[in-house]
Amino acid sequence: MRRLGYFLHKTPSGRLVVKLSSPKPPRLGARVLNSRGEVVGVVVDVIGPVRSPYAVVKPSRPAPSLGRYEELFVR
Repeated sequence: MRRLGYFLHKTPSGRLVVKLSSPKPPRLGARVLNSRGEVVGVVVDVIGPVRSPYAVVKPSRPAPSLGRYEELFVR
């Protein structure tokens, strides 16, 4: 597993916003996991400035509850 970044907040449409830990973005469709290895969702978009990007994650059903600033990973 590779570190993706940390969870910031949920959007009104239910997507999850993740602050990326490196400027190299993950591929679209990459599975996002929490520290326990549970699937949280998939990356659907990368937004923000090039030097400080964010990932938008579509949560899986049922999505595990996430705490603010919880670390997330990609496989």
